[in-house]
Amino acid sequence: MALNVNHGAQGSSLSHISIQWADSLNDVNSQVNRWQTQASTLPFRHPDRAVIAHNIATYYMSRYKATQQKGDLDQAIVGYAEALLRGMNHPPLNILTFEHLTRALLTRFSDFGARGDLDHSISYFRHLSNLPLEVARIKRLDILNSLANALCGRFEVGGQLEDIDLTEAISQYRVVLTSCPLDHPSRFSCLQGLAGVLTSRSQRSGDLNDIEDAATLYQELLDLLDKEDSDRIWVLMNLANVYHIRFRQTHDSEDLEKAISRYREVLLLCPPGHESKQTLLENLAYSLTSRFKNFGHMGCLEEAISLYRVALRLCPRGHPHRQRSLSGLAHARSLRCLRTHNVEDLEESINLERENLALTPPEHPMRPQVLYNLSVGLETQYKLTGDTGDIEEGIEHLYEASKLVKSEHPLSRRILQLLAVNLVYRFRHRGADKDIADAIKHYRNSISLIPEGHPDFSSMLYNFASDLRVIFSRTGDAEHLEESIALSRSAAEYPFSSLHHRLVATKHWTITAHTARHPSTLTAYTKALSLLQRAIYLGPTVQTRHEYISGRDIAYLRSLSMDAASYAIESRAYEEAIEMLEQGRGLLWSGMRSLRTPLDHLHEVEKSLADEFTEISQALEAIITTTDIRDFVQTLAGTDDDGVAIGRKDTFARDLAEKRRLSEQLDKIVLRIQALPGFENFWRPVPFRHLQTATMGGPVVIINLSKYRSDILIIRSNHPVVHIPTPSNFFHRVLNLAHQLSETRKSHRLESKKYDRVLRQTLEELSELVGQPVVDRLMELGIPEQSRIWLCPTSVLASLPIHAAGPISSHINVKRYLCDIYVCSYTPSLSALIASRSRNLSGSASGRPSLLIVGQPDESLPGVDSETRSIEYLVGSGSVTRITGEAATPENVIARIPMHPWVHFACHGMLQPGRPFESSFLLQHHTHLTLLRIAKSHLPTAELAFLAACHTAELTEDGTPDEVLHLTAAMQFSGFRSVIGTMWAMADEDGKDLSEYFYSKMFAAGAQVASYEKSARALRHAAQKLRTEKGVSLERWVNFVHYGA
Repeated sequence: MALNVNHGAQGSSLSHISIQWADSLNDVNSQVNRWQTQASTLPFRHPDRAVIAHNIATYYMSRYKATQQKGDLDQAIVGYAEALLRGMNHPPLNILTFEHLTRALLTRFSDFGARGDLDHSISYFRHLSNLPLEVARIKRLDILNSLANALCGRFEVGGQLEDIDLTEAISQYRVVLTSCPLDHPSRFSCLQGLAGVLTSRSQRSGDLNDIEDAATLYQELLDLLDKEDSDRIWVLMNLANVYHIRFRQTHDSEDLEKAISRYREVLLLCPPGHESKQTLLENLAYSLTSRFKNFGHMGCLEEAISLYRVALRLCPRGHPHRQRSLSGLAHARSLRCLRTHNVEDLEESINLERENLALTPPEHPMRPQVLYNLSVGLETQYKLTGDTGDIEEGIEHLYEASKLVKSEHPLSRRILQLLAVNLVYRFRHRGADKDIADAIKHYRNSISLIPEGHPDFSSMLYNFASDLRVIFSRTGDAEHLEESIALSRSAAEYPFSSLHHRLVATKHWTITAHTARHPSTLTAYTKALSLLQRAIYLGPTVQTRHEYISGRDIAYLRSLSMDAASYAIESRAYEEAIEMLEQGRGLLWSGMRSLRTPLDHLHEVEKSLADEFTEISQALEAIITTTDIRDFVQTLAGTDDDGVAIGRKDTFARDLAEKRRLSEQLDKIVLRIQALPGFENFWRPVPFRHLQTATMGGPVVIINLSKYRSDILIIRSNHPVVHIPTPSNFFHRVLNLAHQLSETRKSHRLESKKYDRVLRQTLEELSELVGQPVVDRLMELGIPEQSRIWLCPTSVLASLPIHAAGPISSHINVKRYLCDIYVCSYTPSLSALIASRSRNLSGSASGRPSLLIVGQPDESLPGVDSETRSIEYLVGSGSVTRITGEAATPENVIARIPMHPWVHFACHGMLQPGRPFESSFLLQHHTHLTLLRIAKSHLPTAELAFLAACHTAELTEDGTPDEVLHLTAAMQFSGFRSVIGTMWAMADEDGKDLSEYFYSKMFAAGAQVASYEKSARALRHAAQKLRTEKGVSLERWVNFVHYGA
């Protein structure tokens, strides 16, 4: 506001002062020029020069609001100060000028970060609160409110938990709220300020009461606003902030989803160019990165990066808030690098932080945070490149940051922790004892600063624990080892940290304890397996669960069950080892299989409860197996003028909310079932005595692969587990075999001599490592040749043709493979094998089974027609339904499969590397019957599936072999008791030949009854015929495998 002065006689002009706003920027410029001209005509000590100085200052403020040029703001502050120094013989105007100066200083602090301006504004607000403000028509409540706001700002900069500023700010807000009625105009801004400071205090202290009070205050603010009120934008945004902070404290994903939902709501309300748009985009992006950290869903991280880029465009170079967007984008790109190991992401992240640092002078309150963020990126780069220069630079930045921030500030503990981490890195290279001493000191100081109940406690403990393990390896000090294990255990068991952080803590606990043969090792593995299941099952769909478990940041945990079993085996706890393998492998299938738990006995005891379980389980399975797996956030509209995608339908949030609701209902039902006599173990980890029932048809051979030790276990019905030790180099030899075979197959086509040679060498080595020891021990156990056995390989062994290990020596001096001596089948797990035997029979045992043939010939598969006709002839046309050509659509096939206990596919099989749930059968018009769509089927009467297509039992290279995500496993899960698949590409002519041999054996001597239980022997017979009568190459007959009963 400007003071317009009518210049008459000296001393009389002040009586004609009035207040008005400048209408435009041109008005501002012309008014400034006019007042400067008038001032030059007055004597130096003329009283109106003070009024003119006030006016010029006010016009500069108007221009600053339009231009955001710091020079205008500086001129305004100088003008107000000059007006006060010259003195106006008019107390109301002196008070008004003093208020304007105070607010201008506060604006300069807010926009440019000079701490001195903040300190002066607080001092001036305190002084103003003691003046007779009424004479200047200034509302005292407004001054008190502004003082509280400024105190909050200083608290944010200083960060002292018990700072007098915080106490005074809350006190001032309370005074204002007590003094003004519900309809008072100051009440709104006071509610806003108090909610903000309570939010800030909660972020530092972790006090849930503060964040609950803040949520209540923001809700009251919303109630004061009409739906069309523009202030709803920032109130909703702050309420979303509160939800996100509460999520950080409680790790309740419902709060995170509320935050994201509110941010999206605000995005629809926020017009292009709105002053809050940048902050809104940053906050939504930050929440999406939190969702990514929680569930591992890359779509969320990609959207976050996109939003940060738009936010950065909205604040070009020179914008006072550009640093926030730079920091956010840098963090998101760094996260993507950790998941994908794309070095370009990390390089851009560091470059963004360097730009940020250049924009942050030494006195800027954000400089410690920027230094810390840059050091985080440098540490990540060091871990990828090993360049010690990154560590040296990081240490330098962290020491600077530690001097700029108070010890009580939350950032201080993170700075000290990262400094300790970097010092340990440097110790590894230099071996300087001082680095170790300083690192331990900084770790202890950082942990002492974290308040009780803070969610970051686990991560801080396990970082210290991890480096203590490193220190122990260098010093041999047993105290360091014991403390490392104790800290890891505390971190894993800390209830207030996220599941992910606690899970990572178990990594350090299990590794350290296992290596040291510590008494807590099995406890550590038990805790880790439990947390792993819980963390994976947080995801609403199998796709998000797969993304989480395949993430590089938890790669170690994918071998968790095998490592746990190796320790148990070393302790001769074979049954416990098998239970751990079952608990930690095939988690995606077992999670869905639990929803299909047989309820026959429960139906007899409590039918209504069984029906409730079935209803909720089916609804939950529908969410988990949703087909919308490629993009959980679909754009329904375009972009606004700021380039922000609008009208998004967040299907991830929808699925997560529904999954949460159904899971809570199911948990309650399960508790009611477990309360029934005889159902105490319902839905609990499966004990060995039940797992052992998988061997009712023959021995199961488990081959456990672990970096600690590898072992072979033979399980038989009503017998103790038999242990076969392996050579000490077993682990590395198997890894080399799997890698060599995979790389050769990718670089050489079918029937390649190079691949034939590598495959032959692989089978010979598998014979030495697995085949011969297993055959010898089975013979010792009295298991006669030609008996059925089941192979249950772990890790990359699942990609190797163990069934064809050989040649295996014998007394008859004939070249034989494992599958010649025993009839081999595979099973992903013991539970899968049990499930394949527990379903109701279709009734086909009383006659020929009904067979559905799905064929899709094309130029590369000319033999499909003859293959399907041959099968129809052998089985009998009255028992066969053929779907080929135009009729072979995914919808038609899915609709027909339940009508036939047997099904035969003769078409292309397609792999989707990295997206196993999209592996598929290629049908008419290049449509796809995907693995996920098959898994959604529930086929209790299905018996036999013959998948004469490429890659149907081949694992994609996604780093999760123990999840066994291929088409053969999907068919088994959907209900088929026996499934025949292929480990790699198959030759077209083999389809017809193998099928003829197979079905001829199934219906030998004109048999009218054929059981799926004969399928493993029939497949072995057919493969032998290919080998002996057709003389096919090694890879063509080895290709075919049998899964299930």
